[in-house]
Formats: sequence, structure tokens, C-alpha cells
Amino acid sequence: MMAERVVSPVFVGRTEELSELAAALGTAIEQGPAVALVAGEAGIGKSRLLAEFAGSLGDRAMVVEGACTELGSDSLPYAPFVTVLRRLIRVEGALPGPYRQLARWFPELGDAGDAEGGKHRLFEEALTLIERVAAHRPLVIAVEDLHWADAATRELLGFLARNLAQPGVLLTITYRPPEIGDGRLGPLLSELSRRPRTTLLRLHRLDRQGVARQLAAILGTEPDAAAVRRVHERSDGNPLFVEALARAGERTPDSLRSLLLSGPRALPGPARELLRIASVAGGRVGHRLLAQVAGQDGAELDALLRELIDASLLVTSGDGYDFRHALIRHVVYEDLLPGERARLHARYAEALRGSGAYAELAAHASAAGDRRLALTAAYRAAGQARRTYAYEEQARLLGQVLDLWDPDVDLGVDRIGVLTEAAEACMLSGDYARGVDLAAEGLAEVDERREPERAALLLEHRGRLRHRLSMTGVTDWEHALELLPAGDGLQRGRLLGVLAMGLLPEVDRAREPFEEALRIGRLTGDPLVTVRGLLGVGLMRRDLGMLEEARTLAARLDGHDLLMTVPMYEALLHTRAGDHRRAIAAAREGMRHARRYGLGRSRGAELARYAGRGLILAGQWDEAAELLRDGLQEDPPPLSRQALLILSGRLALLRGDLAAAAEAASAVEHAGPGSPYGRHQLLCLLAAAQGAFERADLLLERALADPDLTRVYSSDARPVLVAGALVQRARLAHGTGEALRRRVAERQAELAAADARLGVDGRLDRAWQVTLHALLDDDGYDRAAEAWRELRQPYELALCLYHGARVALAAGDREGATARLREAARLADDLGAAPLAREIALLGRPRPAQEGLTERERDVLRLIAEGLSNRQIAARLHISPSTAGVHVSHILTKLGAATRTEATAIAFREGLTGP
Repeated sequence: MMAERVVSPVFVGRTEELSELAAALGTAIEQGPAVALVAGEAGIGKSRLLAEFAGSLGDRAMVVEGACTELGSDSLPYAPFVTVLRRLIRVEGALPGPYRQLARWFPELGDAGDAEGGKHRLFEEALTLIERVAAHRPLVIAVEDLHWADAATRELLGFLARNLAQPGVLLTITYRPPEIGDGRLGPLLSELSRRPRTTLLRLHRLDRQGVARQLAAILGTEPDAAAVRRVHERSDGNPLFVEALARAGERTPDSLRSLLLSGPRALPGPARELLRIASVAGGRVGHRLLAQVAGQDGAELDALLRELIDASLLVTSGDGYDFRHALIRHVVYEDLLPGERARLHARYAEALRGSGAYAELAAHASAAGDRRLALTAAYRAAGQARRTYAYEEQARLLGQVLDLWDPDVDLGVDRIGVLTEAAEACMLSGDYARGVDLAAEGLAEVDERREPERAALLLEHRGRLRHRLSMTGVTDWEHALELLPAGDGLQRGRLLGVLAMGLLPEVDRAREPFEEALRIGRLTGDPLVTVRGLLGVGLMRRDLGMLEEARTLAARLDGHDLLMTVPMYEALLHTRAGDHRRAIAAAREGMRHARRYGLGRSRGAELARYAGRGLILAGQWDEAAELLRDGLQEDPPPLSRQALLILSGRLALLRGDLAAAAEAASAVEHAGPGSPYGRHQLLCLLAAAQGAFERADLLLERALADPDLTRVYSSDARPVLVAGALVQRARLAHGTGEALRRRVAERQAELAAADARLGVDGRLDRAWQVTLHALLDDDGYDRAAEAWRELRQPYELALCLYHGARVALAAGDREGATARLREAARLADDLGAAPLAREIALLGRPRPAQEGLTERERDVLRLIAEGLSNRQIAARLHISPSTAGVHVSHILTKLGAATRTEATAIAFREGLTGP
């Protein structure tokens, strides 16, 4: 016999979680906006927890809910916030002040007109509306099923979490824990979880006692122990499955699908048919739309809906309905016959005509097999996505348009036009590889001779995409310029600016197109061309005023991609001047804007490289590590990922984490085009840190042979030369013989020659040059130390102090060496630069009495330095392992070393290991 109740009237096993939500709301009211993250698998009770929490609040707070929707395999941009904001507007009535961007969604807010301000303005208006409502009454905003959220929804949620300031706002978010490596949801969850007023709740499965209580509430009587055991084993403590098994009674279905369908299949025919119709909606469905598709309304429909709600299959949601659980909707939908699905989707598509809900219309029309309607709706939906800056969704929808393409359908644009739009959308969303393919497809269809401007635009897009993907866009831009007539045309000016940016950091090649772009921009008054010219010429002249002018003009452009380029150039100029504080600030501000404008994955990841480098140079290593980790979690495009990995590897190396540094180096060593100088520097220094000094020298030889090394900015190239000089110092310290000294001298001469071919690009580059000369001459370290002291770069200062102390000791100046070592040790310890701190400590110890080592102990020491264990040493020397252990103990004592690693370092430094 089926139980009359299918949902437990008693909320089981979540008392502690309810208390934590109540505490989170208290924190939001007393301290400021707060976030509650509710994680758990499907069916675990996340929605029920929020419902119970909302019911417990009474009039103490207003609760508004919105859910991310799953429509087939696609989600709808901003879906939960459209629902939330619509409710807030209705509750508050007429609102003062303009909401020009939100009026695109809600006409009652006024005429949208040609709303300006971009995504930032849209987000700010949403923020203003929420804070206005919360100023009068505490507000709980529930966003359900974040695992289905599109990129635009995730961005708006992150923006609100960062920028809400009005006390009394609690953002509650439910989600299924993402799979390992999920590049979509992971970064947002990571950011939210680190916020100071965030509560993280993980709902676990019920134990046997919890299952027994749930069954008793559902059945209205205490279940016997055998039934509890059976249900607990079958459900594994998942509350949704417990309910389904309670309905099944003694009958145990063979599969979860059968288990969840047992209730819907037992319904009377009319109610079962309405449930099937609701399942095709894909999520929440409004009452009016459901009535239209069902073909009935009034008391008869209400009675059927009441039956489904009483059976706990549907729940009310605003002015519509939703399935109590997505798993139930899924199995009901999958239980439909193919013909039933197609007919129902067609009815939804017909009902949605003229509604303006183009994304839903496209999905239903496509599922119904109406390709022409799906094509038209998808193109209009792509336009809506672009107007609300949901570029990832725009690219997906334009891909659907191309898949459905029919030349007889009039969209007001041809296939080449759609391909051009799609390539640009991929550039804005960060899907560069897909964008390259789309642009190439467009170029294959366009006739260059008849339509040179269209071909040039596609070449411009493909070049930009290729450049961001693999730094190979120059040939496309040069070809595009060949197609355009000579003169001062705007398109030519735009291409010259793009070409010049792509030629950087080869200053000599970039100078002329930058200056020509600026001339055309000034002549025509076109802000886009002018901004590109200002950035390049300003960078080459080190003119911050020109960059400030570029920033002002870029803020007026319709697109925001170029606005994100301005802080890159500012950060670069500040870094070269040695002003790391301003470089970091510019890059961080750019990252914030990138997230606001939907460019976090693309331009935001590039800006993270500038911020990360500045933080490392300034000695703010913990902040740098966090920023780089977050940037890599964003699943950035290949070039940005490579740059962040290089910085992460370099930081790991400075801290002595050779495993992490080697992992990063392995990922970038054969990664193709990218940052050659950063890669060379990391690989050389890693090999030296691993004791592979000859490999380090071979890597240096490869770097010196790279023609790009001397064509880039000297401030990028010279750190590679410094790394090479450090490798040569290490070779001399850990080897002997005239042949080695001769090879080192030859390499040092090559480094000096490479240095002579470079100019000097700012204070930072000058400090690198002084340090390079000191390392090559083994003199002048004090001058180098002063240069780093002025720039406030603690690691480089400590390194030069260490080498200065080494030279002072060799000259017999122990007092001078001690003073240098004392300051160097403090700096290295503060930074957590373990390898340098260890070398400083070893240099500061009294030199061990080499004569105290016996010949056998010297043999053992050489094998220790090779990394052999006691057993391996014994086998090599034909002695017992215990005897080898005694020798090792004596060696450590005589050298004053605490570990075998420290003994190895002393042995190398003192030349005790032989050639």
C-alpha cells in the first residue's frame, strides 16, 4: 500500500545546518552582507533546507529565490537574478532613479533606449536595487543549482558578493560539488569561500537513525528495524531516495529510475499528462505558459496542479511551478516517447512565439525539429546575450545558428556575417581556438577581391585570436593591410594599431605602425584608433600622460576589451620604472574591471600576470601565490596559462619547493610560443637548483641562441642573462679544473656580448644590468645591492648582499661579510626564501677543518653528494650498511651539518667532492 505522505513532515537531521543559516543571517544584519554556501549531492535536501529556513523567518526577513535552469544541455543567462529582481521590483513598486540597463529586462522601469555603461552599469543597477530593498528589511537572496549557472550568472553573483555593502543581505547558494578540475564553478566557489563572512554547509547523507525518523514521519508509524535497514542500505542515506523507497513499500525497484518513476506512474491519467507537460519546460514554468501548453485553465487545471503539489512532485515557484527535485523532472522527461517529446516541445515553441524569450524558444523549436524557427530564435537570443554582455552564451548561440543554417531564412545577415560575429564573441569569452576556426571558415567563404573590407575584418579577428592563442597573428594583419587601400581610412588605422601591439615587445618593428595609428586616430577623431596609438607611443616614450589620455578615451568605447589593455600598459611602464606598488594597483584594478565586463577569463588572466610579477618583485610572495593560484583556476587561454605557470614555478623555486617548480617547468618547457625569456630563466635556474649544472649551461646556450631574446625589451631579456651568470657562478663553486674555468669564461663573454647589444629600459633594467656585471666580474655587489634597495626588491637585495659577503670573506674582511650576511639573512627569512637562507647560513659558519676527514670519509661524502643512501654507499664501497652509517655520522659531526643535504652543500662549497 502506498504511503499517503511522500515527503517527511518532520525535517530530519539538519538542525545544526538550520542554526548555522540563522547565524549567517544574524552576521549579515549585524556585521554586513554575508554568504552561505550549501553544498550537497542531488537529492540530499538542499532545497528543503532553504525552504525550512525561509519558513522559520516569518516576517523577520524577506526571502526571494531564483534558480539556475537546465534547458537541455544549456543554461539561460542571468536566469536566477531575473527572477529575483522581478520579485523585488513588484514588492517595492515604483522605484526612484534610472535603471536603463535593467529596463532591458523589465519595461516597467522605463524606456531602455540606447542604454550605455556596459556590463558594469547593468551590475551596478542590480546592486542598487538589492541594497535599496535591504535598507528597509533584511533580505535573503537564494540562488539554487549554481552548478547549472552560465558564465554571466556566475559573474553577476561574484560581483554582488564583492560589492554589496548594505547590512542585512544574505546570499544563500546551493550547488552540487563540482567535479575535480571543473574550470567553470571552481574559481567562483574558491573566491566566495575565502570571503570573511561566508558560511559553508556540506549536507551529508542521513545515518540509520535519521532514516528511521524520516520513515516514521512519512509512514505515520514507527517502521520495523528490518525496513529501516533495507531502506537505509538501498537509499545510502539520501533523503530523496528514502522518500521514493517509502512509497514503494515492500516492492524494491530494480533501478533508481524506476524508483523515482514509481510515484509519477501511479498518478491518474490527467495529472500524469500534466506532469509530463511540465517536465518538457526544462525547469520552472510560469502558470500562464503551462496553461497555454496544456490547453486548459481555471478550476480544472488548478485541481490537477493541487494533486501534483500534494504528491510532492511539483512546488510553487513565484507565479509558476517547478519540480520538487531536478532528478524527478529528468526521469519524467526521459520516460516520454520521442514523438511525445517532439509534440510537446512544439507546443511550447508555439506558446513562446512573440514572448521575447528567444533562448527558450530556440531550445524548444530545435527539440521539436523546427529548424527554421530555432534558427531565427537562436540568432535573436545571441543578440540579447551580447547586449547583456553574456559573451560565452552569445558564442554558443551563434554556434547553434551556424549548425542550423538555412540560406532561405532571412536573418538580416549572411553566413559570413554570423561567422564574423561568432569569432568576435569567442575573442571576448576567451575561447580563442574556437574563434580561430570560425574566422578561418569565414575567410574560406569571403571573396577578398569583391569584399576586401569584410575579409580584412575577419583577418583582424583571426590575427587577434591567433596572437592571444599562440602569438602568430602578425601575418594575418599584414595580409589585411595589403587588402585595404592606402590612405588614412579608419579600418586601416585600426589594423595598424592591432599590428603594432602584436609586434611588441619588438620595439623597432612596432614603433612606425604605432605612430601611424596615432596620426590617423588624431586625424579622424576615432577613439579606438587613437587609444591604440596612444598606448604604444606612450609606452615607448614612457609617457604616463598619454596612457592616462588613452584610459579616458577607452572608457567611452562601446566595447571593453581595449579598456582592459590600458592597465596592462600602465603596469608595464610602472614595473620598468621600478614602481611595483603602482604596477600592482593598476593590474589589480584592471582585473576587477575585467570581471565586471565579462572578460575575467581572457583579459583578466593576462592582467593577473602583471600583478603576479609585481607582487613577486615587491616581496609579497603570499599574495602572489594566491593570485597566481586563482588565475590558473580560471582555466585561462594557453598563453596566459603559460605565463602564470612560469611565475608560479619561479616563486616555488625561490621558496625551495623544487617539486612544484619542476611541475610548472615541465608544463611550459615544450608549450610552444609564449614568453621565451621567462621560460629560459625558469629552466636555467631550476636545473642549477637541482644540481644539474651542465644541463643548466646547455639550457642557457639554447636561450642565448634564441633570436627573440635580443629583440625584446631589455628589461625582459636581462633577467635571463642574470640567471645565466648565476649558473656560471654555481658551476665555478661546484667544480674544479682549468677546462671548466675556461668554458665558464667563454660563456661569461657571451653573456657580456648579449648585454652589450641591449639598451637600458628604466630603473629596473638598470638594476639588472648592474647585477649582471657584478656576477660576471665577481665584484661590484655593493653597488648592485644599493640599486635593489632603492627599488625595494628584498630578494635581489639579499642575493647581492650574500655574494658581496662571499667576496668579502675571500678578501679576509670577516666583519664586512658578517654585516652583509646579517641583513641578507633577515630578508631571506622574512620572505621564506629557504634556499638562499640556507646558503647564507652556511656561508656564515666557520669553515670546517677539511683535514679532519679521512680518505674513506671523503669517498663517502662524494657518494652522499650523489644522493646515495647508506645501503647504496655500502654496495659501492664494498662495506656493510652499518659501517657506512657510522661514516655518515662522523662526516656530519665534523662538518657541523644537521642533515645530509646540508653536508652536501658544505662539500660543494668547500670543494670536498672533487672534480
